Amino acid sequence: MAAFILPPVESSPNSWGPMKVPDQLTKVPYQQFSKSEPIGRITDWTGALRFQGRFSQGAVPAGDQYAYVHEEDEATFQLVDSSRPQRTFFSRGAGRFRSSLAFRRQRNKDFRNLADNQRDNTRFQNQGQNRRGGMQRGGRQDYNRNRQFTKQREPSVSIQANWVVVEDMEFVRMAKLSFPMKADVDERGKIDVGEDIVSCGALDWYEKSFDRVTVKSEKPLVRSDKPLLTNVTTTDDPIIRKLAKQEEFTVFGTDTAISTLMAASRSVYSWDIVVHRVGKRLFLEQRKNSELDSLTVSETANEPPVEDGAVVNTPKNLSLEATLINHSFLQQVLKKPSDESRYKFKEPNPFIATEDLDKNVCVAYKYRKFKLAEGLTLVVRCTLDAVTQGPSQDVNFLNIKALNEWDPRYSGVDWRSKLDTQPGAVLATELKNNSFKLARWTLSALLAGADALKVGFVSRTNPRDPSQHAILGTQQYRPQEFANNINLNLDNAWGVLYYIIRLCLDLEDGKYLIMKDPNKPLLRLYDIPDESFESDGDEDASDVEKDEEPKPTGTVE
Repeated sequence: MAAFILPPVESSPNSWGPMKVPDQLTKVPYQQFSKSEPIGRITDWTGALRFQGRFSQGAVPAGDQYAYVHEEDEATFQLVDSSRPQRTFFSRGAGRFRSSLAFRRQRNKDFRNLADNQRDNTRFQNQGQNRRGGMQRGGRQDYNRNRQFTKQREPSVSIQANWVVVEDMEFVRMAKLSFPMKADVDERGKIDVGEDIVSCGALDWYEKSFDRVTVKSEKPLVRSDKPLLTNVTTTDDPIIRKLAKQEEFTVFGTDTAISTLMAASRSVYSWDIVVHRVGKRLFLEQRKNSELDSLTVSETANEPPVEDGAVVNTPKNLSLEATLINHSFLQQVLKKPSDESRYKFKEPNPFIATEDLDKNVCVAYKYRKFKLAEGLTLVVRCTLDAVTQGPSQDVNFLNIKALNEWDPRYSGVDWRSKLDTQPGAVLATELKNNSFKLARWTLSALLAGADALKVGFVSRTNPRDPSQHAILGTQQYRPQEFANNINLNLDNAWGVLYYIIRLCLDLEDGKYLIMKDPNKPLLRLYDIPDESFESDGDEDASDVEKDEEPKPTGTVE
């Protein structure tokens, strides 16, 4: 390889550059250049291939043998724009407008509006309605801005260190499940996939005058003095304990727990269901004082309620308000016992004594069986709320629920202006905001074999006062048709339930917990100790395997 020898360099103390031209460079031809040309490189170590794009054959034209071409430098070469910027129409008149009387008037008006806004904000804060980040005149802007500060949701129950995760069930995977159930069609054309085993309790008759209530003839909601209905757990139900001794039945649960599992993929908030694996039996139940006994509000809305202690419309406060509204609405739309005799089933209510019916909520239960597979039969305790006479004077069983409007600004549709003229738009908005709740109501009615689902629309008299409400109207739907209207795929709902039951039946005997993750779209199955969630005096689920007769649980508080 040839060596590179640096030529000698002469020092010039009084000037810059070489003193004379070296001998070896005296005969090199020289090409003139202009001082206005951009300075290029002295040498190019990348090779001559970069210039083949300009000279296709690789030959340099005559007279330009020393010309250097650098396309990148030429492309980035720009001249500085020294011309004066052109003033637009608005900028030309801005100076005159600032000194004009019109501008001073507008400025004073803005100052007055700012003072009014501050005074309104102070009054709004004193009423306990201020939101994090300050309140603006347009409440939706403040609401949207606070959404980015929303905290992570807490689980429905504290997760202990000794709990073991058994399975994660993602909603994306659950959406692909399908399990078609064989249905029977009765003489009235009602589709039913279950069969009654035991019917007990008594029902009041529905007051049909509430079907004529409109926005213009609204009725105030009267708070009921009767206690809330306590949802007795599956393992504390004496009738389920009797049925568990029969080899025919395998899985047991309440309509609250079963409908929650079937509609699990629509849920957002955290909830949990306890699973008891005892021998060949499987018991699904909610905990005492569980979140499943309360109703959620705007759970699936684009702008769900914000967790803030200073605001009345928090998820917990709205849930308590919706639960009380449903209880009061149900008792108000029923006829008094003195008007007509109650509709009574053959068996009495196992949780309330007959002489205490006037003091407690009048309700009926149906224990129904659903055959999922050979050797796998599900028993569900279903709830019925009222009875009414059908078109052919036959008895129709009803499930009665109530949707509540807490603030028209956040719900999307003002009920008082749209409910009478566009009831479909109101229902579509509620489906978007409360998809999980409506799906649970529909599935509970289908499990119970109810003839109709009666839905009431209850709104606040004043959006800032959660204690005063008015009934704006009612609508009645057939459960099967309503499921189609809200895009509820029943085959998928049964498929999700069948998948969860099969998964739990493969577990060893013990106690487990199915919990909706508070911040992710999935269900998580935990293996928990047997003493979890048990207080003094509670009986264990394994008692159902004993031969002695179970004792009644007494009255409901």
